[in-house]
Amino acid sequence: MGYETFQRLTPYNFDDCTFESSTPSLVFFAAERCNICKELLPIVEDLVSYYAGRLNVYYVDVDKYVELHKRFGLKGIPQLLIFKDYEYKKRIGGLHEKEDIIEMIDSIINKNE
Repeated sequence: MGYETFQRLTPYNFDDCTFESSTPSLVFFAAERCNICKELLPIVEDLVSYYAGRLNVYYVDVDKYVELHKRFGLKGIPQLLIFKDYEYKKRIGGLHEKEDIIEMIDSIINKNE
């Protein structure tokens, strides 16, 4: 397991996978050098199976794609961004408990269903 668990987003496929997708998306902005990101990694990996078929989970390497980090005005890492209905809906910054992240995601993806 690790960052290879996730499909990686680049500036070339980011909008297709998020803004232009009918399936809600969670994007994990992180870097392999980041210790807090490493702590959050197993939680985000669990979300892949927990939300299978209901939420796509992606990874952006902020060291490689700084422009994507800057595009959303993000300060620091890790950051989780939620997209639904062709829009950016919510940002979750830093380290949180799995249950808290699930609650925040559910509040977005279960709305209007």
